[in-house]
Amino acid sequence: MVKNRRLLLWWVLVNAVGGAVVGTLEEGGFQFFATLILTGPILGVAQWFVLKRYIRQAGWWVLASTVGWYLGIPATLITREIVNPIIIEMLLTVSQSWEAFWLHVINQSITFTVLGVAQWLVLSRHFQQAWRWILASSIAGLVNGALAAIFTLGLQTVAIKINAQMVGAIAYSTGWTGSGLVTGMMLVWLLANRYQ
Repeated sequence: MVKNRRLLLWWVLVNAVGGAVVGTLEEGGFQFFATLILTGPILGVAQWFVLKRYIRQAGWWVLASTVGWYLGIPATLITREIVNPIIIEMLLTVSQSWEAFWLHVINQSITFTVLGVAQWLVLSRHFQQAWRWILASSIAGLVNGALAAIFTLGLQTVAIKINAQMVGAIAYSTGWTGSGLVTGMMLVWLLANRYQ
């Protein structure tokens, strides 16, 4: 039980730190390059630091996370051509803040689902119930999108008064902390049920 808590704590922490790094880079002049190109490798490496203690050949995790992120972004761009107009139409009478919130939630969920499929390829070699990781990743995307959107919207007025990089770090870190909690709980469950 203590090992499980420690694993969950470390997993959430590395996700938070990885998210903060990406958020800082995003607002520090790297704009979309940080989100599109660096997120997968940065989070993959951060998560690898924890995962390497629990599964053999965990180095594949970094590659899977990178490729999963790189494939998730185009999948999101393609599906949002269909999904975004529907969401915008549904929220036409609501404020634009809610529109941005729901678009972020849906888009992150798609990206994280594809990321989860790529990571599942690594986990499936170690866990019989690894398919659950894909579902957890989808939910993690919803949580990540919701938290990041809430903090971004909430901190917009504060961003004028404080450093934009700090706001980016807080928003991204918050989103990745939430998604790390979801995937971390699934990782703990997979390890506890490894042979079932």
